[in-house]
Amino acid sequence: MVEIIAVGVLACALFLAGTAEIPILGLDEGRFSQAAREMVHRGDLVVPTFHGEGRYHKPILIYWCTMASYSVFGVNERAARLPSIVAGTLTVMLLAWTARRRFGAGAGLLAGMLLAVTVTFHVQAKACTADMVLLLPTLAAMLAFEAIVAGSGDWRSALVLWLGLGLAILAKGPIAPAWIGATALALWAFDSHWQPWQMAAFAALLLAGAWSLGPAVLVVPAGLALRDLLRSPTGRRVVRDMRWRWGFPLLALVVMPWVIMVEWATGGAFLREALGTHVVSRSVTSFESHGFFPGFYLVTAPLVAFPWFVFSVDAARRGSAAVGVATARYLVAWLVGPLVLLELVQTKLVHYWLPSYPAGVLLVVAWVSAAGPRGWTTGRWSRTLLLIAGLVVSAVPLAVVRLMHVPRLWLAAAIASAVLAGATVAVVVAGWRRPVRAVSGTTAATAVFLALVFGWLMPDLATESLPPRAARRTAELLQPGDRVVVFKGRDDDLFFYLPVDTRACQRLECLAAISAAGEDVLVLARSRDFEILQDEWPEASLEEVDRIGGLDLNRARRDEIVVFRVRWDEPAALRGVDTRQAPS
Repeated sequence: MVEIIAVGVLACALFLAGTAEIPILGLDEGRFSQAAREMVHRGDLVVPTFHGEGRYHKPILIYWCTMASYSVFGVNERAARLPSIVAGTLTVMLLAWTARRRFGAGAGLLAGMLLAVTVTFHVQAKACTADMVLLLPTLAAMLAFEAIVAGSGDWRSALVLWLGLGLAILAKGPIAPAWIGATALALWAFDSHWQPWQMAAFAALLLAGAWSLGPAVLVVPAGLALRDLLRSPTGRRVVRDMRWRWGFPLLALVVMPWVIMVEWATGGAFLREALGTHVVSRSVTSFESHGFFPGFYLVTAPLVAFPWFVFSVDAARRGSAAVGVATARYLVAWLVGPLVLLELVQTKLVHYWLPSYPAGVLLVVAWVSAAGPRGWTTGRWSRTLLLIAGLVVSAVPLAVVRLMHVPRLWLAAAIASAVLAGATVAVVVAGWRRPVRAVSGTTAATAVFLALVFGWLMPDLATESLPPRAARRTAELLQPGDRVVVFKGRDDDLFFYLPVDTRACQRLECLAAISAAGEDVLVLARSRDFEILQDEWPEASLEEVDRIGGLDLNRARRDEIVVFRVRWDEPAALRGVDTRQAPS
C-alpha cells in the first residue's frame, strides 16, 4: 500500500505543477471551465451552457465535478483543473495497484509513473476536459471485464463493470461501451481461424470504412462474433458472469435520471446534438476539420504516447512471459481493437486512443518484469524509435520559445530539453542491455522534463498570455451598466476571464442588434477583426478604447485585442443591417 500511496503523491505533485499559474488554454478548456462557471452562476445542475447558449457536446459528469470544485475553492484555474488532477491521480494509483498485484514490488511504482509521464495523459491530467473523468471509470470497467473474460470474475467484478460503464457514459457518452465492444471483437478475431478469402473480405470492409463508411462496417463482424459467442460454452459463461440481468438496470439507474431531466429541459435537443452531431457526424465526417490519414494514431503515438509506446513492440512480443498468454492477449486486444475502431472514425485527435494507454503500460511493465536482471535486451527497433521520439519531444520547449520570440526563456527551455535529450541518448547508448534501466531511466527523465516545462517554462510564458491581460484591462475600463461582448471570438478561453454574462457575436447583425437595444457595450475583438468590421460597417462609429498585446499560447504567436465601443447619433448606422434578430 505504501508503494501505491507514494506513486499517487508523486503523480499528483506532477499534475499540480503550474496549474494555478498557467491560464486556461484552448477551445476545450475554455468551454468546459466557462460552462461549469455559468451553471454555478445560474444554479443549474442539468443543462450546460457556454456564453448563454446550450452546450450539448458532452454529458454532465465533468460539469458536476468542476462545479463542486468551484464551490469549494472558488473560480480559478486550479479549481477548474482539479477534477482532472484527482481523476488522473486515482487512475495512476489504480494502474499501479494492478501492476504490483501482478508483477510484484516495484512494478506498481514503475507502471504508475510510466502512465503519469506519458505526454498525452500528463497534459490531459492537467486540463479542464472530460478525458480524465472518463478514463478512471473506463479503466475500472476494462479491468473488471478482463477478470470476467478470464473466468476469475465474481459479482464484484460485474458491479465494477456496470458502475464504471455508467459513470463513463455520464463523462463522455458511449466511449467506454465502445471500448468493451472493440476489445471483445479483437479477442474474437484473435481466436478465429481465418480463410484467405475471409481475411481479404474483412480487409476490404475495413478499407471501405476507413475511406468513407466509418465504423458502421463493423456491424457485420460484430454480428458474427455475437453468434459465435452465444454458441460457445466460454462465450455463454462470459455473458452469464457479466450479470446483465441486474447490470443493465444498474447502468440505467446511473445514467437515466439526468438524461430524462436534460431531455425535458431542452425539448430533446441535447441528445439530438450529442448523439447526432458529436457521435454520428464525428464517425462519418472529419468534424471541425479534424480529419487525418489512415494510420494516424500509430504515426503520432511515438510522440504523444511517449515514453511507453517506444517499448511496445518488445513488450507485445515478450510480455506474455510475465502475465501469461491469456492476459497478454487481452491487453493486446485492448490496444488493437479500439485502435481499429478509431481508424474507422473519420474525426481523429491524438487523445482519442487514451483509454487504451493503461494496456500498453501494463505490457511494458510485464516485459520489464519478465526480463529480470539478466534477461533479454531492448530491441534495435525500440532503440531507434526511442532516439527519434525522445529527441523530437525534447526539442518542443526550444521550438515554443523560438516561435513566440521570448529570449529570456531560452535557459529554461534549454535545461528541460537537455534533461530529456541527454537521458535518451544515454539509454540508447548504455542502457539498452537492461530493459528495467531503459524504461526506468526514460520515465524518470520524462518526469523531470515535464516538471520543468509545466513548473517553470509555461508559468513564465503565462505572464504574457493575451486573454488574462485583455480581461484585466477590460475590468478596468468597465463602467456601470456596461455589457461585455466578444466579437468573432477566436479563443473560447477568453470567456473564463470576463464577466460571466459576456455575450458572443460572430456576425455584424448580432452586434448591431445589441447596440440598437440601447445597451452600453464594451466590445473585444482581435485587431484584424476590428479592422474588417470598420470596413464592413462604415455607418457606425467604432470608438477604440485600448489595444492589448500579448502571447497567443494556443497558436504560439503574438497577437493583439482591441477594446472598443459602438456609438452612433442616428438610425442611419443601422441602415442595411437586419436587427430584428441577434444571431450570434
